[in-house]
Amino acid sequence: MFLILGILLAATAVDANGCLFPLAHAVVAAENDDNWLWFLQLLLTVVQSHALQSLIDKALVFLSDRQKGLLKAVEDVFPGCPHGYCLKHLEANFHKEFKDKNLLPFLWQAASATNQPAFDKALEDMTSINPKAVPWLLQHAKTEHWAEIYFPGRRYGHLTSNIAESLNSWLLEARGKPILAMFEQIHHQLMGWFTTRRTLEDKTLGLLVAKSADHLQRVTNNRARRYRSVPSILSVLYEVKSMETRRNYIVDLTQHSCTCSIWQSSGYPCGHAISIILDQKQDPQRYVESIFIIAAYKNTYEQAIIPLDLANVNGDAIHSPPTVVSDEEDSESEDDSVLPPSTHRAPGRPPKRRIRGGHDEVNRPKRQFICSRCGENSGHSRKTCRKPINAAA
Repeated sequence: MFLILGILLAATAVDANGCLFPLAHAVVAAENDDNWLWFLQLLLTVVQSHALQSLIDKALVFLSDRQKGLLKAVEDVFPGCPHGYCLKHLEANFHKEFKDKNLLPFLWQAASATNQPAFDKALEDMTSINPKAVPWLLQHAKTEHWAEIYFPGRRYGHLTSNIAESLNSWLLEARGKPILAMFEQIHHQLMGWFTTRRTLEDKTLGLLVAKSADHLQRVTNNRARRYRSVPSILSVLYEVKSMETRRNYIVDLTQHSCTCSIWQSSGYPCGHAISIILDQKQDPQRYVESIFIIAAYKNTYEQAIIPLDLANVNGDAIHSPPTVVSDEEDSESEDDSVLPPSTHRAPGRPPKRRIRGGHDEVNRPKRQFICSRCGENSGHSRKTCRKPINAAA
């Protein structure tokens, strides 16, 4: 058996319950600009066929780890669509530059802030620790790509690319197989997912999927009774007073918006809005974004995944990744033998040491060496031993 090297590219979304929903995947020889461009062009055809309105409204949001080829390809193929940077990768680069763990909590506070005072306070706290931190951060990553308050689209609380990491774990067994066998296993796993999730919400009562309903109920129980509202336009516009923050918030029920920005970013009414909705004797579930409704969730898995016949699989001009053929390879193209795909050496110098992952035992005790001269495990060797030896003993 030959080990076929390659890169698995994947685009993954999430459903109303926050579960993985793979959109497209492909194997290429190397992760470069041309292959990312080709892959996103294929993804564009999928989105145009099934979610064209999201392209028209610029509502399609991308979240990635800022790879160069991917950044440019998204801008070229999906112009105008918001592109968020994974905060975990930004955090790693930020910590590599300043080496101070006390800065990291304020980075996350700034990224998740939904109002200007909270964002400014996080940056002020960051500046008090290191005056160079904020200028470096703003110079290396524009706020519209990582800060929730400036992000032009809706991420629904997703600040990292953990979706892709979860997909990698899900594909761990399949990735070790030959290409066709890997695709077949992925196909079978997706068939199982669709079958299970198609009936997952059959017993759920109300308008929303169970996870969304539970979240909305927690917000209602914990926040909704803390505010007082004054109507400006009855059943439309209200001013809500908060005794906790000492600020007033403007809630527009028709636009599904609040000046705290939580409603716009999460898709769920904030506590300010729920307090008004309950005063109006209405159901808060009717004000949640439509993607969390049970009917929309069922439509997500309505189409069945048909079993594939992999007996005769041939590439074509659309689905075959770009390749470069040399003169020698072209002269032998008449040979019908099926060969492994061409692979490329990874860019950069090959690593000499294994990169430890987050689950490695990096804090385990070091190995103790025993000096062969004095017999003690004091951390030195025979060459550096300075302890006097009693010959009589």
